[in-house]
Amino acid sequence: MDYFYQIIEMLGLFVQILGLVLFGVTVGWFTLHVINQPEKSWQLQSIVYSVFLVFVALMVRYLNPGALGAFLVGTAGAIFYWGLFKNREKPAKKK
Repeated sequence: MDYFYQIIEMLGLFVQILGLVLFGVTVGWFTLHVINQPEKSWQLQSIVYSVFLVFVALMVRYLNPGALGAFLVGTAGAIFYWGLFKNREKPAKKK
């Protein structure tokens, strides 16, 4: 019966890490979406950025290092994808 609880604990940790990766992608996308709005409301942008930093600081305090790393990998992936690669203009083809 002891092995059953260890297996369930391992599955729970895996699901936690997977969930934090997906949550990190969502937070990264939402942060970039708010920052890149056409009306450029600086008040909303500063609030979203501040909340993001406070949220990461709380995660540093209360999560284990693996879960925090999973969240930051998801966030960094979203910021790289939607912030750098997705909106990049493609060079014109030479004839």
